Amino acid sequence: MPKKSLHMKILLWGWAVMLCALLLTFWFYYGTVAEELANSSEQDTSRLLNYVRGQISKSEEVPGTSAFQGQVTQLGHALGIRITYIKDGKVLADSEVQEKRLPKLDDHSNRPEVIAAEASGSGENIRFSKTLDTRMLYVAKTMNKEGEFLRLALPYSVIGDRLDRVKTHFAVTLLLIAMGSALLLIYIGKRTSAAVTEISATARAIGEGDYNKRIRIIPGGEYQLLADSVNTMARKIQGHIEIIEDQKNKLDAMFDNMKEGIMVLDTDGKIESVNNSMTEIVPETKDSKGRMPLEVLTRHEIQDSVDAIINNSNSTKSDSIILDFPDGRSLNVTVCSFNDSSNRRKLILVFHDISEVRRIEMILRDFVSNASHQLRTPLTSIKGYTETIIDNPPQDAKILAKFLNIILENANHMSKVITGMFALARSEYSGKKLRSEPTSLNGTILHSINNLTKIAAAKNIQIIKGIIPDELVVGTDEGLIQIFENLLENAIKYAPENSSVKIETKLEEGSITTKIIDEGPGILPSDAERIFERFFKLDENAVENGSSGLGLAICRSLVRNFNGDIWVESPANTSTGTGSAFCVKLPVADGE
Repeated sequence: MPKKSLHMKILLWGWAVMLCALLLTFWFYYGTVAEELANSSEQDTSRLLNYVRGQISKSEEVPGTSAFQGQVTQLGHALGIRITYIKDGKVLADSEVQEKRLPKLDDHSNRPEVIAAEASGSGENIRFSKTLDTRMLYVAKTMNKEGEFLRLALPYSVIGDRLDRVKTHFAVTLLLIAMGSALLLIYIGKRTSAAVTEISATARAIGEGDYNKRIRIIPGGEYQLLADSVNTMARKIQGHIEIIEDQKNKLDAMFDNMKEGIMVLDTDGKIESVNNSMTEIVPETKDSKGRMPLEVLTRHEIQDSVDAIINNSNSTKSDSIILDFPDGRSLNVTVCSFNDSSNRRKLILVFHDISEVRRIEMILRDFVSNASHQLRTPLTSIKGYTETIIDNPPQDAKILAKFLNIILENANHMSKVITGMFALARSEYSGKKLRSEPTSLNGTILHSINNLTKIAAAKNIQIIKGIIPDELVVGTDEGLIQIFENLLENAIKYAPENSSVKIETKLEEGSITTKIIDEGPGILPSDAERIFERFFKLDENAVENGSSGLGLAICRSLVRNFNGDIWVESPANTSTGTGSAFCVKLPVADGE
């Protein structure tokens, strides 16, 4: 709770003393007024009593009779007072009591006013009346006959009402004085403390970061030094803050615009902050403040490195970790420690996305491996036949032509292998899916059939196309033609002469499945599991048949790019145990 100023304390004490003085004055005044009102009421009642005493003395009515009771009642009602006639303590008449109830009234000889009147001729008393159920002022006097008393009673509320009015007037006056003095107190307090409040508010604003604030109002010379000191301090702090903010803005710009993800850990190894690139590389770090790296990255390698550096207070080394994720991303994480301005040990983790580098390395590695594996045999064959022709040229032209044809076939095979490897590399390692669009399934299948008509006719194979739905599918013309040409070419290649290749389609919910069915020897279950692998060949004489071993691998890669699926069912004809059915499932294009 804030402390009150010295000026305010003095004013409050003065206000309290004034109110106490007013209350004491009222207390004495109220007592005096109450006493004077009581005396005045007693005098008035005594005068009335003398008047009533005279009227009764002149009356010829005998006390205790009904006529006397009627006279007393009439006189009491006319004067607005209670009249009681008492003899030897017995009430003979009462203006407020019915005549039949008079015998039931208590003995009045022991009433204080009656006792006083018996002793001195008159008496007064204020007390509560059970008969009238109110507080009354009683005045009694002796009559001419011994033992007889005349008593008058007035409601004390007459006096109480006058006292209440006095209290009300004083309370209103006291309230007005208190309010007026309070307003005056507030005005004086504000005038006195305005300058000091200005100094305090300015100092508080400077402390809260508003360094443009200055003390303008100075209450007196004794505050000049304080005001000058606060203003000088504000100017110096403002200069330092501007330098710090400029440096901070530069660091923030660098921090937020770095391609590398940055994660800062506090002294407990919990995440303190991350930059924008970090949330792009690992979206789970967006609201990760206060959590452990293991909770966000779910990789124990980073947590182990962080724990090792934190637990070794003398360690200044950094650690580098390579993380490979199931989605194909690769991150190079560097963990190093630093001390903050309070010399507390913290850690900074730098995440560098090396997915592209790793992808290129994988492409090169696979390409070299595949090329060396697939080109070794045809190169050896070409070299062998070429050396034979050079060292020992065949005299027979037919033999020479045969050798040259073998060299040409191997060269063509090498060209096809290299072309297939490039196509597969583009499909699998492009880093993004091929751009697809609504494509006519019927149109691409017809195009593929037309391209292979001559090959099918050479073996007298009939290509039978069933009814194909009009719906468009997800894909591209070039991609789908390449898929169906590969599958149809394989079907023609392995189908016996004078047979047929069937094309069947089935429209399902959200997709269309196309089957290329041949009447060939079929595929063993063990081979069916590997048939879509690159360079896998069912025929050992692949070079002679012109097969690169990449056709089905390319088909699978393209189909997956179009969010589809491809598989083989063999045997296609369960009764004969022959034939194969290559199935391609493609999603129906949206809106079609």
